Amino acid sequence: MSTQITEATLKNFQKVSYAKIEPSGNLIVLAGKNGAGKTSTNDGLEAALTGHNGRNIKRPIKDGHGKATIDIKLSDGSTLIRGYTPSGTTLKGLDAEGNKFGQKDLDARISSLGIDGRKFISMGEKDQLAALLSIVDLPFKPAELDAERKRLEAQRLSVGQQGKALGEAVVDSSLPTEETSAGEIISAIRLATDQAAKIKDAEDGLNYAESKVEEITAEIAQLTRQLEGWSVAVNDRQAELESQPLPADTSALEAQLASVEESNASIRANNQAREQVAAKDSLRNQYADLTEQIKTLDQRKTDGLAQAEMPIEGLTFDDEGVLYQGVPFSRASGREQLIVSCAMIMATNPEIRVIVIRDGNVLDMEGMQILNDMAEATNFQVFIELVKEDKGDDEYFFSEGELI
Repeated sequence: MSTQITEATLKNFQKVSYAKIEPSGNLIVLAGKNGAGKTSTNDGLEAALTGHNGRNIKRPIKDGHGKATIDIKLSDGSTLIRGYTPSGTTLKGLDAEGNKFGQKDLDARISSLGIDGRKFISMGEKDQLAALLSIVDLPFKPAELDAERKRLEAQRLSVGQQGKALGEAVVDSSLPTEETSAGEIISAIRLATDQAAKIKDAEDGLNYAESKVEEITAEIAQLTRQLEGWSVAVNDRQAELESQPLPADTSALEAQLASVEESNASIRANNQAREQVAAKDSLRNQYADLTEQIKTLDQRKTDGLAQAEMPIEGLTFDDEGVLYQGVPFSRASGREQLIVSCAMIMATNPEIRVIVIRDGNVLDMEGMQILNDMAEATNFQVFIELVKEDKGDDEYFFSEGELI
């Protein structure tokens, strides 16, 4: 349900002596010269609905009078009277059934941004952003999304720093990954030496046996048995000699042993380079992955903002605050700021739908039409002040504190 003002009567409030307004339409123009009573009227409407603000309204009672009243009738049948005397202010509210209500009841029925059309403009950037986020239904929680993005950025920065600290490494692909064992070469040399000794022993035995054969042959007559025995020994030695494998050439092994440490040093250095390159590749992959995660978060935010229904087209936000048409809200034109600020109040969807604008002259004809269309679409009443010399059609024109 929406509620509007059907009648507002101000008596001796600030510069207004008497003014009775029975608004029709959505855009109610309060016109007149400076100091004629336009702002006093809007001050009275705001004081009646949102409560007295001693900082903004220093002297509510018109000079020369003892009291002031703002009497408001609403479309739901309720009435409220804001009264002022030298001792203070009072509020009397009655609903359609005659039940009393107070300021807290009114506060629950008006916008959380109040009824001042410039309220959103006057807020700080953080408060503006908080107000927007409280209105817009987003498919994500901005604070959580921003925290996750900062975490990923910090992690990516750490990965990048680690990669930079590793430096660049050059790998020799021709070198093996396993180092040559010097112990294996030494064992091979020992085996070859032992085998050569065995062969030498066999050769010495053969020579000795042959010499014995010659000796026995000279004494063959007397040493026949001895000759036969040694002949057997010769055959055994010959068989043993023939069964032995040829010894390996140790010159190549000895050369390999001499260069093994230098070769292994190269392999170790090359393996370290391989590890460094692998580590850097891993960090590059991590960095790229984190970058993709950040892009995904940013795209999620972009898609969410595209889906969200903003109070007015062109309104969005970033980490620092509210944006309009892609630039900070504070850099928008006066007309744009006022229209957006009113759209914010309308988007809160309050029960009592009233806005007061004290600087309507920042709006050109197109801006007035946009504001009127917005008010019609949301069933809002907008009481807007215009500084004018002459009365126009469909206006409440003030002169010296009274309507003419």
